[in-house]
Amino acid sequence: MTDLQAKLIEIVGEQNVFKDEDVLETYYKRYADNFLVKSPIKPKLVVKVKKKEDIQEILKLANAQNFSVVPVSSKAVDPNASDAPHSENTIILDLTEMNQVLIVDRKNRMCMIEPGVSFGQLFPIVKKEGLRLLTPLLPACNKSVVTTALEREPITIPRYQWDSSDPLLCTEVVFGTGDLFRTGSAAGPGTIEEQRASGQAQKNPLGPTQFDPFRIIQGAQGTIGIVTWISLKCELLPDTRKILYVQAEKLENLLDFLYTLLKRRFGDELFIVNNLNLASLIRETSAEITKLKGKLSPWTLIIGLGGRQPYGQAKLEFLEAELNDIAKEQGIQLLNEIENISNEDVIKIFDNCTKNPWKLRYLGGSQDIFFLTTLDKTPRFIDTFNKIVESTQFSKDDIGVYIQPLVQGCNCHCEFNIYYNPSDTNIKQKARELFEKASIQLMDQGAFFSRPYGIWAEEMYKRVSPVVVDSLQKVKAIFDPKNVLNRGALCFKEESA
Repeated sequence: MTDLQAKLIEIVGEQNVFKDEDVLETYYKRYADNFLVKSPIKPKLVVKVKKKEDIQEILKLANAQNFSVVPVSSKAVDPNASDAPHSENTIILDLTEMNQVLIVDRKNRMCMIEPGVSFGQLFPIVKKEGLRLLTPLLPACNKSVVTTALEREPITIPRYQWDSSDPLLCTEVVFGTGDLFRTGSAAGPGTIEEQRASGQAQKNPLGPTQFDPFRIIQGAQGTIGIVTWISLKCELLPDTRKILYVQAEKLENLLDFLYTLLKRRFGDELFIVNNLNLASLIRETSAEITKLKGKLSPWTLIIGLGGRQPYGQAKLEFLEAELNDIAKEQGIQLLNEIENISNEDVIKIFDNCTKNPWKLRYLGGSQDIFFLTTLDKTPRFIDTFNKIVESTQFSKDDIGVYIQPLVQGCNCHCEFNIYYNPSDTNIKQKARELFEKASIQLMDQGAFFSRPYGIWAEEMYKRVSPVVVDSLQKVKAIFDPKNVLNRGALCFKEESA
């Protein structure tokens, strides 16, 4: 037994420190084949923690013994490999057993959860209180809710997103020094229990004082601090639903109508998918997806409407009439249903999770390229991507596209899904070539990779001012001076402070 292993056992107990090869291999396989990972690294140890005090002690030990710590909150495999080690001397800090739902507050439309809480765990709890989560598109049931909020994964309801950080609110975080800190209104005065007793709800993410530290934690891929809980914005669960669709041969035919809906705040769920992605969301098997895809239009705009008693149905009738008037003015055909797809199947993807990840249903493997842009620029990026597909001789039929308006339409998440059979070495290599080539060319064209994972980080930081990198290094030095948190990620490439 090594000295490090012995000291970790003193902190968390022998049953929570793992060095067995099969355990290390399990974590290694989470990211070993991911296209974003240039040189996969196997962790030295896996340590499971159940309380914040253990996290603090482990980070203090890391500062003393100079090893790197990578937090993992989700049992689901992260398609972006954000939990992949970038340094040889790394331990995985497994937070999946910190899985308490601490608060669900219908009056203030919020909840407070630990990092190990999954969508499958949280959905029924908030629904019971008449609330709904602001979630990514059909998340995996075993995926960490905290991870999606920290990684700024796009939510499907742009009209409830007032800031790019939504739905994340307050956080409790252990910085790289081992110091515990609370952000936003949760910072104080008083404990969380004392704040709740006085009527506070930990909903304001700003502060303390004029400093908003949650903004350097969110999107940092675990390089600044390890979050022990967050408060999360929720909305009231509608009890009456209506789904409307617009189909088109060309994406451009949908954009003016979508801009109008965003400007007038119409619709709850609002997004565009191509035929392959729509089929993958609705069907479970490859054969079913292939069959349905051939019957769908190339592009579909999905509009979800929600109402609540006692005037829920009247609201839906009013909204539908208004939408029909707008569609008529713009020469758009608004559909109440799509042939071969039931509205109930579409509604299910809004407020539920899946045990069968929808991006793996078609061929078993998927790698995503995503970035921020504006809606009007998406056709140009799609044209660029299609040309790269042709140049790499990858099949156009195996490309999914998902366009999600964000922050009430101020920008949008544009995503390409490269589907492939992971057991076919030739196709897998073509998919990797397409991924690498398209990522670089899209960056060169102006795509904003706001979440630069793995190999994207190196390419992205080549394209920004050295002043930005220098500023980030200074911030890192304040909160993690020994560079023990996810060493090597983003632009934090030095091996030690």
